[in-house]
Amino acid sequence: MTRKFSIIITLLLLLGTQSVNSQNNDSAQPMLTVKQIMNGIITPATATIWGAYQLQSEAEWLEVQNAALAVIGAGNLLALGGAAEGEQGVAEEAEWIGFNNEMVAAAQEVIAAVEARDEEALSEAGNNSLYPPCESCHQRYQNQ
Repeated sequence: MTRKFSIIITLLLLLGTQSVNSQNNDSAQPMLTVKQIMNGIITPATATIWGAYQLQSEAEWLEVQNAALAVIGAGNLLALGGAAEGEQGVAEEAEWIGFNNEMVAAAQEVIAAVEARDEEALSEAGNNSLYPPCESCHQRYQNQ
């Protein structure tokens, strides 16, 4: 993911999240399907996080931070469920909520590692905190 692309995604997510939060939660309607959120936001963002090693420049650290912000924004969107049939109901399931909350918490760990410029903590957050809820959620929900 290029720096320009990650900045654009982050800004769009922040603006979209602000718009959703400004509405009454009962009237907020998802505009994207879960698949669109996964393919368009989470997959490229997590690839950036999992591929981050030997970071040398501020731009590289910023790219990882922006990827984590994108994951948090996508988690906010996933909390609403997706626009496809049945996806809003799935988002109310305790297991879905748990996986989503774990993903967001892991992205927050990534941000803390980035702020500390700690590659070991970044690797720990990506591999041991972020990967498990992603994989577990895919095993449970990907074929629905």
